[in-house]
Amino acid sequence: MNCSKKAIWLACNSEYGERLAEITKEHVSLAKELTINGRFMTARDREIVMSRVEALRQERDGIISLFE
Repeated sequence: MNCSKKAIWLACNSEYGERLAEITKEHVSLAKELTINGRFMTARDREIVMSRVEALRQERDGIISLFE
């Protein structure tokens, strides 16, 4: 998603700010898990993690787009 810095700032300082922080924490945790344990995971497990990452990205983008 290509969004303005202002939209991100407004979103983070709104009632959605806490949820955006939660999304960020979960996304980082999942990315770290893939980086560290990805080669030991089954293809199905990687697919599940990637699906969750994509869902988080969509939720984040939806929130920020409210402030564009």
